[in-house]
Amino acid sequence: MSNFPSNQRKHLVPTGTMIVKSTGAAALALCLGLCASGAMAATKTWTTTADFQAGTAVGATAIDGKLVLSITGSTFPVLWIANAGEDSLTKFDTRSNKELARYRTWFGPSGQAGYYNHLFSAYDGAAPSRTSVDIEGNAYVLNRHFDGRSASLLKVLSNSFIDRNGNGQVDSSVDTNGDGIISASEMLPMADTNGNGIIDASEIKDERVAWAARVPDGIKAPARTGRLGRSMCIAPDGNLWVGLYSDNSYYKVSAADGSTMAGPFNVGATPYGCLVDNAGKLWSATLDNQMARLDTVAGVASSPLNMGDSNYGIALDNNAVYLASLSGNTYVRYDKGTGAITRPAAVKFTSLSLSIDGTGALVTGGTGGSDGVHRFNPTTGALLCSNTGQGLSDARGVIADADDNVWVISLSSNRISKYDKNCNKLGTFPVGNSPYTYSDAAGLAARSITTRSGDWNVVYDSTVQGTTWGQVQWNGNAPAGGTLAFSVRAADSLVLLGGQTYTDVGNGSQFRKNGRFIEVKARLAAGTDGTSPTLNDVTVSSAVCDVNNDLLINNVDINLITAARGSAVAAGDVRDADGDGKITVLDARKCALKCTNGNCGTAAPL
Repeated sequence: MSNFPSNQRKHLVPTGTMIVKSTGAAALALCLGLCASGAMAATKTWTTTADFQAGTAVGATAIDGKLVLSITGSTFPVLWIANAGEDSLTKFDTRSNKELARYRTWFGPSGQAGYYNHLFSAYDGAAPSRTSVDIEGNAYVLNRHFDGRSASLLKVLSNSFIDRNGNGQVDSSVDTNGDGIISASEMLPMADTNGNGIIDASEIKDERVAWAARVPDGIKAPARTGRLGRSMCIAPDGNLWVGLYSDNSYYKVSAADGSTMAGPFNVGATPYGCLVDNAGKLWSATLDNQMARLDTVAGVASSPLNMGDSNYGIALDNNAVYLASLSGNTYVRYDKGTGAITRPAAVKFTSLSLSIDGTGALVTGGTGGSDGVHRFNPTTGALLCSNTGQGLSDARGVIADADDNVWVISLSSNRISKYDKNCNKLGTFPVGNSPYTYSDAAGLAARSITTRSGDWNVVYDSTVQGTTWGQVQWNGNAPAGGTLAFSVRAADSLVLLGGQTYTDVGNGSQFRKNGRFIEVKARLAAGTDGTSPTLNDVTVSSAVCDVNNDLLINNVDINLITAARGSAVAAGDVRDADGDGKITVLDARKCALKCTNGNCGTAAPL
């Protein structure tokens, strides 16, 4: 059993997911002697606008009975804020305005081996700052390490967990008293039990934390101590690029396990925040007057561009790169097509951070790092709205959320402030000590620019334990360079479902997943010309015809079905292809049509 209190074990239901229950004949499949084989009849089709709305869509929408990508950019309604003064990462719900969880990025709290107290100092100890969010909603947080150690990177899972103690429950940080603020008692500890100054896998207690790794990891590349991890972004292939400030270099890091895949790639300037476009080109702020460039596909850096202004934050859309100007020009625009460098902002001031929201507007903080917001047309520089003088200082991040609200991160106040798209202030909310985040902390750039994509998830409840699922079929199309892909996971409870990994499935191909609940996920990614895929319908079904459960339908199965002719069977029997409750020659014929190859031989796999 877990060593943590029961009130820190939270049942997992994927956020916003609707659960559709089996009805009719499938709901009447109450084992009838077949539970041991897991052969349960279940099928469900989604094909209308209402059907698709029964699931959860992010970056996708149902129109006229079809699922397509949303016109505007979108992401998950969650912010991931690095708290530099206490070495932690906040997970914050942007709709309820509440902190959902907080995860340690280094050893703590006080009393744990390896703990180092540097409260209210964002430039000491591990001091996490940069966060990135992948298209699955998982977060990555980079410790800069002003303590002389190597930069270190952690992955935090959004809607899944690693059941390290095998108790079938999620042992993780959670807001146990529901006040919307995570206290120290609502976080799990982490101790340097072997005293080696590295977060080892055995020392991770929070089951949302997938892994921790040094950059570079010391295995494929020599460890680089004291180099300051000050830049991180996600490429179209889903892997990470981490920049070490003092080395002028980037490393490619695996999103799967944190291992260093390639590097160093010297970009000729100090990495200070980056984003990657849909062609795989990395653009990097530098804290001086240059902008660094790196082709993440070819692994080749170009000479840095002289932007004229000292820069801090970075933003990106399909046409241009934007740098926050420390030289009093608000922002500098670099046109990727023409190479033109302009300073179009109608209102000029010193800016520390900026972002592009889902409507395409450019948003900055207040003047000189104060609280407040300005929204601009990014190309013309026309001021759309502004709201300044709100009283909080040292604003180090401006992040657009899933609803195009804007969040300003105030380092010195331990607060984040929320503004709507008309620049009206909606509130100020506490997070951890010394919040310091101005990267893609909601994943909007990753989902809208780097990989324009959308997800649709639905959980279907067969109502019967041990249902054996066997097939997903869909009708739709994907444009050139785009994708329409499916994956599934299944379990007998919603808690266990969250701990399962997704398995990619082909259209109509056979797979085997057992459990009462099955979660079906569709991923839509735009084509090279920006055209959206279209999903017309999708059907999930339990296994049928594969009598010996070898993922093949062939003569072996047909012979077993034929040998049982005349038998009355319970609902859900895999031999009963037409579902009439008895085995007949019609079942054999129906299953023959599903055979692996044309002559129903035994050689070809599905």
